[in-house]
Amino acid sequence: MSNYLRKDISTIFVMLGHECNLQCKYCLQHDVVNIALDKQVNPDIYNFICETARNQSTPLGIQFYGGEPLVFWNKIVEIVTELESRNTGNNIYFSMITNGKLFDEEKVNFVNEHNIGVCISWDGRNSNITRGYNVFETNKENIFKIKNFSISGVMSSYNYIGDYLEDAINLNLDYVKNYNGHTIHVNVDDLLDINLPNPDLKDFDYNKAYEQMEALCDEYYNYVKNGERLEVIKVEYFERKINQIRGAITSKHYQPLRDRCGNGCEVINMDLNGNLYKCHNTDAKVGTIYDNGFDVLKRVFDLDMVNHTAEKCNECPVQIMCMNGCPLVKEAPREEFYCAMINIMNYPIMKLVTRLGDGVERKDNEN
Repeated sequence: MSNYLRKDISTIFVMLGHECNLQCKYCLQHDVVNIALDKQVNPDIYNFICETARNQSTPLGIQFYGGEPLVFWNKIVEIVTELESRNTGNNIYFSMITNGKLFDEEKVNFVNEHNIGVCISWDGRNSNITRGYNVFETNKENIFKIKNFSISGVMSSYNYIGDYLEDAINLNLDYVKNYNGHTIHVNVDDLLDINLPNPDLKDFDYNKAYEQMEALCDEYYNYVKNGERLEVIKVEYFERKINQIRGAITSKHYQPLRDRCGNGCEVINMDLNGNLYKCHNTDAKVGTIYDNGFDVLKRVFDLDMVNHTAEKCNECPVQIMCMNGCPLVKEAPREEFYCAMINIMNYPIMKLVTRLGDGVERKDNEN
């Protein structure tokens, strides 16, 4: 473990297991995971995590991942309690991505006590179609008691960007007005086809998708240029996108040198036994916590897919935002719908940045 590279790691995904209490139609793991993970905790992972945290100049994120993390609740409690007992200070923080169905008062109290960030998977108005469950219809009272939570949705033919942001805004109004909540942070993910068994998810109305994104860009433009009112959730969505472009330009990072997600590099994917993986959504093993860090990185780069897509991606007008897309998505779904939707979601934002120009100062605006 002492041979692992001395470099800052943003996140260690702790892969608890692949079991889940839902069957979401777009789940990546249905067709790419063929092994069962060991459920016994190897005590050496605590040494690995603490050593990594001690050698960092920035805080280390420990993200609990499934399957569904709450299915493995006892393991979460065990790991959090053990790491906090080792006096790691403020250099470690915890989070999880969850469907939220199993949250009860005991779990809510624990995540609040230990300041665990919770990202709730939710697809807005059509969650019952895509996920078979809408957590804010059945378990809102518990979710809204969590001090540090956000939401994340997947774009699909049942979840367009304009609709989703409106649903998020309405959810946020309920939360802020009736529960004294903070503004909910919102993440939006692309639909990834890894042998997707539900083709209806990618039956996009491309005109609708493009019109919604263009309309949103116009709203943000008028917010910046004319001081028109715009909901904070929409503001944050666009500012993340714009900052991504500006950051890439500033660093001259126009094309990716490796897979965009940082998996295996800035992001470590580790099961409870101490095995390391290229991605937390696959079973591609690249080593263990006992291996030399250079050997692990070599295996990571051997599995890197960025060069496989470079010929086409280097000609794409939105590459600076997409960074060649998810490496798990193969050529056929890229040609079928993936690249088209990536362009629809991002090209209007590229045009928006051009319209805004450099050095624009936003007018005062009440959100």
